[in-house]
Amino acid sequence: MLRFENLGDLIDTDLDPDKTAIIDLGTGSPREFTYRKMDTLARGVSRALAALKLDRGDRVAILSANRAEFVAAMSGIMRAGLVAVPVNFKFPRETIEFIIRDSGARLIFCDPERRADCPPGLPIVAFGGRGADGFDAFIDPGPLAAIVPTSREPAMFLYTRARRVCPRAWCCRIRAISGWCRRG
Repeated sequence: MLRFENLGDLIDTDLDPDKTAIIDLGTGSPREFTYRKMDTLARGVSRALAALKLDRGDRVAILSANRAEFVAAMSGIMRAGLVAVPVNFKFPRETIEFIIRDSGARLIFCDPERRADCPPGLPIVAFGGRGADGFDAFIDPGPLAAIVPTSREPAMFLYTRARRVCPRAWCCRIRAISGWCRRG
């Protein structure tokens, strides 16, 4: 039975770690990621975020189409005790900026196609980027235990948008979501 305290630590280590977890079709040719690789990436994100000395509960935005790195970033953010803020990239640029600013995000993960939509003044980690701000350069491989959240700590902020109304945040708490996952 799957046991975890942090939603970012959802990968079941009792399963075959070399089994395919994700087939990413979002970057051109298909890329396969094993459970081991996804766990390694999530730990690497978590360690890199810990090195930035962000405070527990700080927000980290993700502005990207679906891809394996999105899942790794989301898991790593939660493992580090931070709050993931996935942003719908189909929103207009003004709405994207509002959400990122309103959430108080301290860092943005984004894919190359959405980089221009990121508000200025915040550090960016670019999925698929080849430079110093690229995802591969950001990752800090190695062991790191996931933060054990309190019952009231948020895991993520999800923003919804009603017609002609400012986006609203919905706070998803780690323990509540973990309970839903356990009930299956």
